[in-house]
Amino acid sequence: MGLINKLQLARDTVRRRVGLFLFDRERSRPADSGSGKVVLLRWDAKLGDAIVSSWVAREIRRAQPEREVWVVTTRAMAPLFRDHLGADRVIEVPKRPAYGQLKALAHSLGRVGYLVHLGKSLKMKDIYFLNQVDACHIAGMDDALSSIDIKLGERTSGRHFADKFAALLDSMGIHDPDTRYVIPQCPEWEQNLAAWWPAAQQVIAFNPYGSGGARRLRSDMIARMLELMLVHCQQTLCLLFPPGMEQEVATLREQASRPDRILLSPEAPSLGGLFTQLRHSVGLVSVDTATVHIAAGLSLPILGLYNPDLGGGGDNYAEWHPNTRDAMTLFSKSLTSQDINSLDMNEFEQTFSRWIASMDNKNPK
Repeated sequence: MGLINKLQLARDTVRRRVGLFLFDRERSRPADSGSGKVVLLRWDAKLGDAIVSSWVAREIRRAQPEREVWVVTTRAMAPLFRDHLGADRVIEVPKRPAYGQLKALAHSLGRVGYLVHLGKSLKMKDIYFLNQVDACHIAGMDDALSSIDIKLGERTSGRHFADKFAALLDSMGIHDPDTRYVIPQCPEWEQNLAAWWPAAQQVIAFNPYGSGGARRLRSDMIARMLELMLVHCQQTLCLLFPPGMEQEVATLREQASRPDRILLSPEAPSLGGLFTQLRHSVGLVSVDTATVHIAAGLSLPILGLYNPDLGGGGDNYAEWHPNTRDAMTLFSKSLTSQDINSLDMNEFEQTFSRWIASMDNKNPK
């Protein structure tokens, strides 16, 4: 860990201790009426988190239709929750809200049946916000907080995040929920895809671009992997890419030995396009966990490429692995830093070949 990271960690630790001292209180709470709203704090939500918890509002509404599910999230994620994941109300907050904004937001919620924040180690502003909300119950994984009365940290340790949400619902009296993910779909997205997607070819999606440098493959690695996949499979390869990478993927296709078997979306990258491309694929190879979760929700065969959990333990993989039986995983080799580019290419070739064989055995042509 670099000096700057150590200083930031020390700063955050001090702030947390101050937050615990000033704002964390165990207090008597009003009784839940059975119809109190459920407020999910997802202001740090990323796409993968949203997909893994996409079924929660549906199952709460199914079991306890008198409750509303509200989601507090960022402007970027708000449309997904509002239009596709069944939230009754979506409240947008800035990425770094001021204390005054947090106080106003807390008071605007009114009486809350269940306030849910599944961060593992809450920061000072999170602790302050929990203190300000008039909640009958507060559920969370930060067991050290006195204000959290439904403690899910130790109780769900080592379990997939979907199972952590299932434990939350169990605490609400909702047992054996259907935890299948909701993957958005839209006729307009389908129409856009039909204009360029090959109707008579099977397509495997390949996403080499994870969030952050540690999970993003270099172009030379992508090129090598494309060539290996072209050799070992008969399917067309759809190269998924985020905004800003249009030129790189165009060059990769142009320089490939079989550019006719590499598919690129002519549309600007979008969530709708991503959901629809995966819906029409027969499998996924990905370094990006969000894409893995979408594919899991579509019951696609998955070859997930992961960095190992450094420093001991395997909580991150245990919590975010492909939540499906029809998946293989391959880990990078670096033990000193998170670097997906340390994948062993021989191992990738062997694993990809086994993965393709398993797909062909299940779906003979």
